Amino acid sequence: MRAIFGLLLAIGGMLLSSVVLAHPHIWIQEVVRVVAKDGKYTHVEIEWRFDPFSSEIEIPLIDENQDGKFSARETKVLADEMMPELKNYGYLTWLNTGGKDFRPPKRPDFSARIDDPASFIPPEWDRAAGDKAGMEMPANKRAGQPDAPRKKGPRNLVYIMRFALPEPSKSFSVVTYDPEDFMRIEVNKAAIPAGCTLSNNPAHKAEFVRGYPVFAGIVTCQIP
Repeated sequence: MRAIFGLLLAIGGMLLSSVVLAHPHIWIQEVVRVVAKDGKYTHVEIEWRFDPFSSEIEIPLIDENQDGKFSARETKVLADEMMPELKNYGYLTWLNTGGKDFRPPKRPDFSARIDDPASFIPPEWDRAAGDKAGMEMPANKRAGQPDAPRKKGPRNLVYIMRFALPEPSKSFSVVTYDPEDFMRIEVNKAAIPAGCTLSNNPAHKAEFVRGYPVFAGIVTCQIP
């Protein structure tokens, strides 16, 4: 399988942009889910829905037989190639169960799928911002102009990662973001689990130009 995925380029080659506001090359909607047992949280699951343009770059590389879905083998190959790379960056995730923020200590359970039709379509934005004259990125990091949408309509590449908490806890928080804002990860406000709240976390932000921060969303959950 060809495995030169755009996500690897993103997390492996993040560069600062000189534009006034951050302009991500990849946009991800994150859905947060929780797992509880005996009155305590045991796992948190995050689902990444990649924007349709990025998805159309990635899906053909993963879906070898082009049947519009991922087989168990295709998913395993993807996980074997992507998880070690994401681990190097702490899965872009921080957890907290009452003390300091920490990276997930263990590799998550991983699965992937294709949402067709798309379940997430982001607002219009300039994917190529930061690639223009005077603020060039290396050729292999440039967003380029996306192809025209499929005649069948947009679809999403979706990653699902389930992280085990170090020990069961009645409360925890999770933050997932790219410090360079190459990938914009925004939590789906309409899908916050019961018992959880979403707010901006001033401790985690991308700030290309001082005074223009993009704050990460923190999901905080509490069992009474």
